[in-house]
Amino acid sequence: MKEILSAGFQLGEHHFTLASVLQILAVLSVAQVIFWTIRAAIRRIFKNSGMEEGTRFMIMRLLRTIIYTLGAIIALETAGVDLQALWFGSAALLVGVGIGLQNFFNDVVSGFVLLFEGGVRVGDELEVDGMLVRVQRIDLRSTRVITRYGNLIVMPNGLISGQTVRNFTQGETSTMLRVDVSVAYGTDLEKVKSILLDVAENETGVIRKNEVAVIFTDFGDSGLKFSVLFWVGEPWQRMSISSNVRFKISKAFDSNGITVPFPQRDLHLRTGSIEPVRE
Repeated sequence: MKEILSAGFQLGEHHFTLASVLQILAVLSVAQVIFWTIRAAIRRIFKNSGMEEGTRFMIMRLLRTIIYTLGAIIALETAGVDLQALWFGSAALLVGVGIGLQNFFNDVVSGFVLLFEGGVRVGDELEVDGMLVRVQRIDLRSTRVITRYGNLIVMPNGLISGQTVRNFTQGETSTMLRVDVSVAYGTDLEKVKSILLDVAENETGVIRKNEVAVIFTDFGDSGLKFSVLFWVGEPWQRMSISSNVRFKISKAFDSNGITVPFPQRDLHLRTGSIEPVRE
């Protein structure tokens, strides 16, 4: 039995025996049991804490990383591996790997910032690069989001934490939308204003009916420009609500004989004698 346990193999400068391998496995097994025990206790605490799902996930991921790292170090020390020599020997390699993986580490750090700062949480509706998405899961390196079209997108955490992101879920519960429209010169402006107000105030998805506003924005090249501003409580539906408002405005304009102008230019021709070109 002793001969079997003393049998082993050489890995670099280190000689591993069956006994040392069994010791490593035993330490790692103990680390696994410790992690399961702590995880079960923390889950009971989480159940009554009301903590965000993303924060729970990051805490468990961090806890597992710490326990497994300490378990690996203790296991190697128990097996007689000189870790100090190992660190010195791999220092240059670690520097090179660190330079090559700097974007990866940036995303990992950004993941911790997102989860513990609380600016972005699981379930939040965000506008990133002009795209409306809902956060499904925040991982260590990336964030999984769902678009309004049902597409799953994996975004690096550095993309979200490194730029200005509009969060529709936190803070103000409603958001303002704007629909622009033009009418021909000579149109009754008070009538236009009345139609725009009536359409926006009677749209189902519009809230704060008393805060709907119509603004005369500019004298355009082809017509008079207006904007109607209104509030909605469901940012995820803002595209369909804006579309409904435009449909109703177009129908109301047609019913009242109001024309939406199209770009046009006046071309003036000047006649005169043209002298031939002499060579």
